[in-house]
Amino acid sequence: MEQDRLDIYHHIFLSLLGGKLYTAPLDKPQNVLDVGTGTGIWAIDFADLHPESQVLGNDLSPIQPKWVPPNLKFEVDDMEEDWTYHDDFFDYIHIRSLSGSFRSWDAILAQAYRKTKPGGYIEFQDYGCELFLPDGTRLGQSPDEPPVGQYMYYIGMAAEKQGRPMAGIARGMRERLEKAGFVDVKEHVAIWPLGPWPKDKRLKEIGKWAKVGVKDSTLPFALRLLTKEGWTYDEIKAFSAKVIADSGVGKYYCHGWFVHGRKPEKKRKPGKD
Repeated sequence: MEQDRLDIYHHIFLSLLGGKLYTAPLDKPQNVLDVGTGTGIWAIDFADLHPESQVLGNDLSPIQPKWVPPNLKFEVDDMEEDWTYHDDFFDYIHIRSLSGSFRSWDAILAQAYRKTKPGGYIEFQDYGCELFLPDGTRLGQSPDEPPVGQYMYYIGMAAEKQGRPMAGIARGMRERLEKAGFVDVKEHVAIWPLGPWPKDKRLKEIGKWAKVGVKDSTLPFALRLLTKEGWTYDEIKAFSAKVIADSGVGKYYCHGWFVHGRKPEKKRKPGKD
C-alpha cells in the first residue's frame, strides 16, 4: 500500500512538471544522490534517462526493487546522521516529499552543501502541506473547519509538536537554500488540485490522481502522527473516513513546490592558472 501511494505521487509530480523529473539545468551529471528514495521510482527513471550518471538512492527502509538500471544502486541510510560521502562529490542532489521528515532542515542542507560538487545542483520537490480554497483562503488554521481543513490542522500541530514540522517547509525552502550557501536559486510553484473539480483539462487529470493519493494516504499518515497525540485507532479511522469523503466533494488545492540552487564554483587563488 505504501509503495503504491509513493508511486501515485511520483506520477503527480511528473504531471506537475509536464513529464520532467527535475527543473535544475543539468548537463550530463556524473554522480547523483536521491535522498529518501522511497520505492526508488524517481531514481530508476533518472538512471534510465541519464545512462552517463551514477545514481545512488538512500532510504531508511529497503523497499526498492532488486532489478534496476546498471548505473543505479540503493542503500539504507539515515540522512539525519553524518553523511559519509566525499565532500564536493555530487553533481546533483534530489530531495522529494520529505517536508515532515527532519528535525533540522538547516542541518540537512548544510551537509548537502558540503557534499555537492562546486557548480553542482540541489533540488527540493514537495507539496506545500498548506491547503487552500479556490478563492485563495487558507485552511488548516483551526479545528472548526471542514474535515479536510481539520485534518491539516491536527496533522500540522502534531508534526510541529513532535519536532518534524511540515507546514511552511516548502514555502521557505528558497530562503533555506540561500542561507546554506547555494546561489541562482530558482523556484517553481504549481497548482495541485485535490480532486477533479478544475475545468482545466490538465489540472482535472492531476486532481483525479490526487484524489486517489488522498484516499490511500489519509489513514496511514494520520496513524503515524495522531496516535502519538493520544488518538485511538477507531477515532483516527472514523476521522479519516470523513476527510476522504470531504476531499471527494470539496474544492481544495495545495501547491507543488520545485526549488533548485547551485553551489558556487570555487574561486581561484591569485597567481593560479
